[in-house]
Amino acid sequence: MKRFWNLFLFLILSVAVFGQTTATLTGTIVDKADNEPIIAGSVELLQRKDSVRVVNSISNVRGGFTLKNVRPGNYILRITYLGYLPLTKNVSVQNAQSINLGKLSLEANAILLQEMIVEGKKPEIIVKEDTIEYDAGSYKVTENAAVEDLLKKLPGVEIDKDGKITANGKEIKKIMVDGKEFFSDDPKVASKNLPAEMIEKLQIVDRKSDMARMTGFDDGEEETIINLVVHAGMKKGTMGNAMLGAGADIAVDNDSRYQGTAFINHMNNDGQYTLILGKNNNNNMGAEDLGLGRFNGMRIRRGNGGVATSTMAAFRMNKALNPTLNLNADVRYNGSDRLSKSMVERVSLRQSGSQLDSTFTHNNYLSDNIALNFNLEWKPDTMNTLTIRPNFSFNTSSSTEYEEASLYNFDTQTKLRATESNANNQGKGYNAGGSLDYAHKFSKPGRVFSINAQATYNNSTSWEKSNTDYLHQETSNFPDLNQHSENDNHTNSYRTTLAWVEPLGGNRFLQANYRISHSDTKNINSTYDLNYLLDDPLLNALLNDSLSRSTVRNSTNQRLGLSFKAVHRQFNYTLGFNVDPNRSINETWQPSTHLADRSSSHYNSRMANVLGDTLISSTLQDIVNFSPTANFTYNFGQRTNLRINYDGETTQPSATQLRDYIDKSRPTNWVEGNPKLKTGYSQNLQIRFQKYVPETQLMYNLNLSGGFSTNDIINITQYLGDSIRITSYDNINGNWNTRLRGMFNQPLKNKHFSIANNITLSYNNRNSLIVEADTLKNTQKTFSFMDNAQFKYTSTLFDVSLDASVNLNDIANSVNRQQNQQTLSVGIGGSTTWYLPYNWTIESNIQYTKRSGTLASYNIPETMWNASLSKQIFNKQAGTGLLKLYIYDILRDRNDITSSATTNGYLTTQANIIPSYVMCSFIYKFKAFPKSSSAREDDFRPRMRGGEGLRRDSFDSFPR
Repeated sequence: MKRFWNLFLFLILSVAVFGQTTATLTGTIVDKADNEPIIAGSVELLQRKDSVRVVNSISNVRGGFTLKNVRPGNYILRITYLGYLPLTKNVSVQNAQSINLGKLSLEANAILLQEMIVEGKKPEIIVKEDTIEYDAGSYKVTENAAVEDLLKKLPGVEIDKDGKITANGKEIKKIMVDGKEFFSDDPKVASKNLPAEMIEKLQIVDRKSDMARMTGFDDGEEETIINLVVHAGMKKGTMGNAMLGAGADIAVDNDSRYQGTAFINHMNNDGQYTLILGKNNNNNMGAEDLGLGRFNGMRIRRGNGGVATSTMAAFRMNKALNPTLNLNADVRYNGSDRLSKSMVERVSLRQSGSQLDSTFTHNNYLSDNIALNFNLEWKPDTMNTLTIRPNFSFNTSSSTEYEEASLYNFDTQTKLRATESNANNQGKGYNAGGSLDYAHKFSKPGRVFSINAQATYNNSTSWEKSNTDYLHQETSNFPDLNQHSENDNHTNSYRTTLAWVEPLGGNRFLQANYRISHSDTKNINSTYDLNYLLDDPLLNALLNDSLSRSTVRNSTNQRLGLSFKAVHRQFNYTLGFNVDPNRSINETWQPSTHLADRSSSHYNSRMANVLGDTLISSTLQDIVNFSPTANFTYNFGQRTNLRINYDGETTQPSATQLRDYIDKSRPTNWVEGNPKLKTGYSQNLQIRFQKYVPETQLMYNLNLSGGFSTNDIINITQYLGDSIRITSYDNINGNWNTRLRGMFNQPLKNKHFSIANNITLSYNNRNSLIVEADTLKNTQKTFSFMDNAQFKYTSTLFDVSLDASVNLNDIANSVNRQQNQQTLSVGIGGSTTWYLPYNWTIESNIQYTKRSGTLASYNIPETMWNASLSKQIFNKQAGTGLLKLYIYDILRDRNDITSSATTNGYLTTQANIIPSYVMCSFIYKFKAFPKSSSAREDDFRPRMRGGEGLRRDSFDSFPR
């Protein structure tokens, strides 16, 4: 009996023990210094009595971790991560329960930091998720340098001659300061005007759209931006600088050169205010020319290259009106007067032989721009966000142009035609619009509703007076032309997107979205033939009806999408499917009258521009595209990740491409629209892997991308005899491209030396049509290889950097293969800065470039050498003063030559440039910070000896 009761008691206890429900422990690991989540932190739960490990885990991208199936008992929680002190915590589990341990903060290992300080300096580049961060102090720039000068030194960042910035192959269209917009979508205002010395870090971020950030679902509208992090010591108080410089050209007409700039920045607890002023005649416009995009396809001629005189004034404010409402606003004016002289030589393939079109142009282009932007963000609580962004811009442009053009048989060098023409243009336009973003989070975690609405109205007008004389015609007999052209463009558009996110449980979500966009466009054109033999050319002007056709387009594009997203500890993925119905109506109108409107009072005024009363053609298009979307992200650790994106997008034909008439404003290069063009569609795949190794400060990045197009809009080349080339448009399938881009940066053992390399391989397959007696399809295959290697040494006495570059392009055509081309550009250069006693500084940079493969007259080597000598003349409480002597292009050897492939040939351009000049400048800097500010004297010194010591890499928070 006793044995029976012992057995019974044993069974009861066993059932009690095995019947207990285990507990679940959760928590979040963060950095104690900035509260940022720590990814891939090691979490262990140990028995308190013998330290035997019971269960373990690692933290996810949000720093969170989960320990499951923990039985009641007393435990030790141990958390470790490289570079941080271990954290231990006693944990008691009493019964079945879910225990949230809250935020667990890890502190940086001070001993490890001291060891790193002895070894060298801050990391030059670090990686975290979708951000690459550069330490500004690791890249030396000259006194009074702008952010643009700093960007040019960063591995993976390129800036072309027009100031366009690309980072890892993606164009930068926005620069932010401390996470706030800085002059909206004009990155040149920041890059060309902000002083480099106020920047502590530069972050290149793959930033999702406002809608994607609100919903958590990627909508394929990601943009790459630059965020500038200001030195902590400069975020409260006032700082500024002013520069006045004067000089003269060297041995070229002795024209004078001047430059004047002023920058004032004031920051306090709830706001930032920035004033920028500038005037110069050394090609620094300081902002984007709004006319570049406004008058595309209209009667404004700008020339190539040239020397410009520019004026700029800009003001920006960012202020927290109250704890829930923030206002970001800016206004700017910039104007320019540019004189350009250029030679453009275009080789065009024909079915038999080729032609060389040689054009010399002398152009004077004037532009004035005003732009206003507002960004009002309201966050009344944690559940609602509202952002309103109204904007307005106005532009006026004018130009006068003289052109000489000759056409040759490329093989025999026989001249086929020669013309001489003059043109006067004027244009003005304004754009008004805005956007609204609203998101509401419901009480159920993960449920979100959001809406995005955008509207734009654009009104642009232009006119042109031109005359063309045919000096030589080998086989054709075209009469001389004297014409006056009017062109108006009116566009109304809106776009609305609705999205609903529903949580499915287990970190899984479903999103349904709907987007509709609509636009109405009118492109009105009238061309008049003038007869100068008559007393009043205006009163006797005849409306050329065949050249006065106007286009009206009405288009509606929609998208219905459904997406599924799953979030796991180390990876997340999104799968979706979109249906894109598109409907458009294109109409072409022509006037029936042949007389000009005699109400026009004078030849210099605008003439009548009429839509027309005769419908020439009307084309209705209904197209439905289907496309899957996929996004996958895997985080191997806090500094290593893999990302894969796949999506599709539509391309709308422009008003120029749709108009149903031949534009003969260029007498030998006519353009004919096609009102039957279909909407293009492209599918794109991108794979990105990036890694940062804290122990060695090695950073590398790999990007593989490719795209395939359906109904791609292409150029068709036709020839009228031997004298006239006609470009028209059509849709074609089979165009595709792929590109592999890699970048790495590695400081060497003692951290004074570092090496970096940026390499790109690309292949493009482009189809076009050449129409003569027969229609031939030309497939152009272009292989490109670019490599840029950098070597850098920094010390307290001097800095030296060396770089070498190679740019190879191999162009092969299926038609007329003897005109295939292989161009090569090789460059080598370096820069150095010496820090001498008594506050003297010598700076010098030199670059040698050699070209081959273009037309013989353009294979000209170039050596560009600039140098400066500066001295600080006073350093007082009121500010510091510096004198600087700068010599530009010492060897007088610079040229502006570019070569590129066209769809049926290649193009080479040479333009005039600023000649060698010498300039002497006075630079004054001042600062006024409260005594409680953390500003340090080193924050205001030129970036000469920066980079000593190591601070833990941190990422200031801003919208991603």
